[in-house]
Amino acid sequence: MQLDYKVLFVDDEGFKVFMGELKDSIESYLADIGFVLNATEVNTKEGLEKQLSSDKDYDMIFVDNKFDDQDCGIEFIKKIRAENIYADIVLCTARPDDELIKKFNAETAHHGFYYFKKGTDLIQHTFNIIDFRFSKELDINVMRGIAMSEVANFDNRILEILLKDTDSYKHGILSMIKEKTESRYNEVINPEVQDDIWKNVINPDKSTMYFESSMRKDFLHNNVLNDIDSLKDCYKAIKSRYSVDILQKRNKLAHQISPKLSNDDIKQFRKDLITFRGIFDKVTKYFNDQSQVKE
Repeated sequence: MQLDYKVLFVDDEGFKVFMGELKDSIESYLADIGFVLNATEVNTKEGLEKQLSSDKDYDMIFVDNKFDDQDCGIEFIKKIRAENIYADIVLCTARPDDELIKKFNAETAHHGFYYFKKGTDLIQHTFNIIDFRFSKELDINVMRGIAMSEVANFDNRILEILLKDTDSYKHGILSMIKEKTESRYNEVINPEVQDDIWKNVINPDKSTMYFESSMRKDFLHNNVLNDIDSLKDCYKAIKSRYSVDILQKRNKLAHQISPKLSNDDIKQFRKDLITFRGIFDKVTKYFNDQSQVKE
């Protein structure tokens, strides 16, 4: 499980009517507990087949029973399961009847299928399904995985930004590594090994051996962001909150067998991860735009 909760909506009316309202409700509900809705809309039979062939990773799928006034919901569900997609599936319709329920139950003897009428009850049932799934899966080990994945992504994004201008930042990065290594490990780094160190720094798989998360954060806000007026809000957030809100909690999860984090702490941690994802989106976009201007 990741911070992104992936939902596929299959309805020939798309997000124009009820599915749009449902999507907005799910998005607000997930945001309140520290997750991001990643929604995909499919409004044709051909679109569903194309989507299932390209992406099979979903947490929940909503299927409208009627497409072009034909009952297609159960057919669609069979196609979804035939693709080995085991997300929770909700069949929904504006005109439920007992015969449809019997047909549905008879032909889809699998767990994770639900049948509801469109409306406010379906929205509440959806929240209950999400809560049930999270109550089964959201233990401390799952949160460890989320934290490691998100912070690794932040690390890579910082490195990508710095490597866009190695002429400006290479000397400073190597000086920081030298100072940190010599003060922490009492180990002298000779000039002749700096080229080997730099080869590791620019290799994403080996970079953290020398250029760890806290060092990347420090170098980014001290040497890059503080001079850019349009990124002052990002500079302030990364400088004042990133270590406390992100790195310290990530380290607790990584290094302590039973970290003392309450459910509220973990919920807030997910929200903080989402906040910093947005901050790094803004920083990354700025430097990507600058690169395009130079080209």
